[in-house]
Amino acid sequence: MRRGGEGVTVVYIDRVAVLNFLVDYLLLLTGARLAGIPLRRARLALWALLGTLYAVAVFLPGGRLLAHPLLRAPAGAIMALGAYWPHRRRWRLVALFGLLSAALAGVVLALGLAAGDPGRYVTALWHARISWPVLLLSAGGFYVLLQILFRRGVRHGRGEIMEVTVAIDGRERTVPTLYDTGNTLCDPVSGQAVLVLEQDLLYDLWPPEVSGVLRQALPPEEKMVRLHRIERGKAFSLLPFRSVGVPSGLLLAFRSDSVTVEGCRYRRTLLALSEGPLSDGGAYHALWGGEEGNVHERTAAQTAARAQEMDHTV
Repeated sequence: MRRGGEGVTVVYIDRVAVLNFLVDYLLLLTGARLAGIPLRRARLALWALLGTLYAVAVFLPGGRLLAHPLLRAPAGAIMALGAYWPHRRRWRLVALFGLLSAALAGVVLALGLAAGDPGRYVTALWHARISWPVLLLSAGGFYVLLQILFRRGVRHGRGEIMEVTVAIDGRERTVPTLYDTGNTLCDPVSGQAVLVLEQDLLYDLWPPEVSGVLRQALPPEEKMVRLHRIERGKAFSLLPFRSVGVPSGLLLAFRSDSVTVEGCRYRRTLLALSEGPLSDGGAYHALWGGEEGNVHERTAAQTAARAQEMDHTV
């Protein structure tokens, strides 16, 4: 579809829609990869589609006002905010999306300058006056480039961010988790890997009296004493640990119903509770694994398998 005529600018609405959707989706995807958060592609695509509808509306009768920067900028921010809404650091991600958009605009301007007529070049892109083969090949090339550059954007050192599901008293919580090869914390009894996570993620899964004790600014030992005065709090224990700058310390730990990692369910896994954030940017809120993480995972898998065999035997 197009609007045209003598002395009237031709706008290819179908190409505008496709071009805007591809650019918006790939920018949202790149932001998620750079931030190292789990990729929710369906949500990103949905908000990219909504951004596309806005872009198309600009060229429809009566929609010229929507092209004003004072409206386009907030619209882009709303699109990014909706796409990244489930994440706790969503506003940082919105800012990252804005920076990526600005960088892309700079690249387009640079190409226009190289072509010798930046105004004409930018206008042609704005009105999507490019052929379908060029459009699709450019989008494919852009995607391949992103895959090469940011395919491992969710990796940190030798770790990788994944989603882990924790079950407590029949209720579940999914947490972005870093597979940290430097984390060798394990259950002192079974040798099974321990999931270290920020305790504030689980407050609503415990009784109010338990959460009330955990919220208090007290040493782990004092919290342990107070928790053991509560019936449900007797499931807590203390777990020794060492880290950089901390030669020895204690973490409160709680034995979950199960922890599901990459589709593998580990029953009765210990949760070591951190009072503060585990990542600077909020890309993840839990740690799993370690240099011996594979050994721990095999131990946990064997324990789970034995438990299932016992269930079947009974």
